[in-house]
Formats: sequence, structure tokens, C-alpha cells
Amino acid sequence: MKLYFYFGLFIIIASEILLFSGVRWVSLFFTPIVWTGYILLMDGIVFKIKGESLMTKRIRTFFVMLLLSTAFWWMFEIFNLFIKNWEYKGSLSLWVNIIGMNWAFATIGPGMLETRDFLEAIGAFNLRTRKFKIHKNILYSLIVIGAACLVSIFVVPLHIAKYLGIPLWVGFIFFLDPINYFRGRRSIFKEWEEGNFQNFLCLFIGGLICGILWEFWNYWAIGKWIYTVPYLSSPKIFEMSLFGYLGFPALALEYYVLYSITLNWRKNQ
Repeated sequence: MKLYFYFGLFIIIASEILLFSGVRWVSLFFTPIVWTGYILLMDGIVFKIKGESLMTKRIRTFFVMLLLSTAFWWMFEIFNLFIKNWEYKGSLSLWVNIIGMNWAFATIGPGMLETRDFLEAIGAFNLRTRKFKIHKNILYSLIVIGAACLVSIFVVPLHIAKYLGIPLWVGFIFFLDPINYFRGRRSIFKEWEEGNFQNFLCLFIGGLICGILWEFWNYWAIGKWIYTVPYLSSPKIFEMSLFGYLGFPALALEYYVLYSITLNWRKNQ
């Protein structure tokens, strides 16, 4: 087992103890601290199972993914200026907030991809079907639908935009994955054509697992986010409505297609 596996486990346990001991700086930065530990822990487990992992085989890509993860989430923050579906509490000075938020945002993509890698490593959801062909017109239509989902958030009145959270969480999937398909990059739709649903299911369930952990750890922190979604807001589990947990699988898929197009991921990479 890699040494950083034990370091990641130590970070998670120590941060939990310090959180409930009332250490304020841990409470304020609990999310990025614990997710840093989680990423190290999961990568170590994947390495133990497969003999390779994201941090051991593609360390440069891993660090680029951290930066891209931050950029992707700031992009979502721009959308949130219109839909206003979440906000942050427990803020400090401007620069401390910027450091904490960027650190937290950097862990989102790698956290989900490490969880996907773990599920794949243990052979979860290794579902295969017959190959089939997705008609190009369907893919072109999805590009248009995805673009419309994203653009609509900026053009409708603000009192309507707040109801467009779902178009945001599916828009990039519809818009970018067909483009990845046509450009020969890794694509969920291409994998479906080949009868391979494992990556899709591992991303979907991995996103849900991460969502549950995010909300569990977020609930106890001082520096945290809360939701202001105007529909299906109850019942709640921690700060998130039960319906809202479906957004996390979509987020995992969105991060995957965003990484695929920005890192030019190819099938066998």
C-alpha cells in the first residue's frame, strides 16, 4: 500500500476528531481538508488493487485535473449567478475565502474520478450488451439541446432562471459528449455503442457516493454551502433534498466530458 494511503486515512480521521473538538480552522476548511485525505486514500486503494492509479501513472495529468476542476467549478459559479441554487456560509476575509474555495473546488473532479476508478478496479457494474449504432442526427440534436439548456439560463428572466438547475446539470453532457464522440475522444455515447456501460455506471454511482459524502461532511462544517432550490426541496438529508442527490451523478458525468475535451482523452489513454 502506498504511503500516501495512510496519510490520507490519517487526514480524514484527524480532521473528524479536530472538527468535533471545536477547532475552528478545521471547521472552516473541513471540506477541502477531508477531501484531500479522501483522494489520497482512494488513490492508494486503487493502486493496491490494480498496481497503478491516477497519481502513480499520470501524476502530471492529476495536477492538471486539480487546476481544471477549479476552473470548471468557477464556471458553474457563473451559472449560479443566474440560477442562485446554492450559497456559502461561514466566510472569512476575502483572500482566506478565495484560498479555501479554490482548494475545495480543486478536489471535486479528482474525487469523483478516483471513486469511479475504485468502482472499476473492483469490477463493479461490468455490464456488456450487444453493440449498436447511435444515429448521427440524434447526436447532432443532443448538441443543440445541450447548448439550448446552457444558453437558456442566461437569457430567461431571473425569476425563471432559478428553476433551470436541471438543464445546467445535463447541459454539458448533451453538448460536449457528442462532440467528444465525433472528435475521437473518450465518449459515453461511444462506449454505449460498443456495448460497454461500466464507465457510465461507475461515474453515475461514484458521483452519488461522492454526493452523499460531500453532504455528510458539509453538514458539520462551519464553512459550508446551503441550497436555495425553489422546487422539491424536501425531504432533506443533511443540507441536500433527496431529489437533489440526483445532481451528483450528473455532475460526475459532466466533469468526465469536460475533462475528456480539455485533456483530449483518447480511448486507450
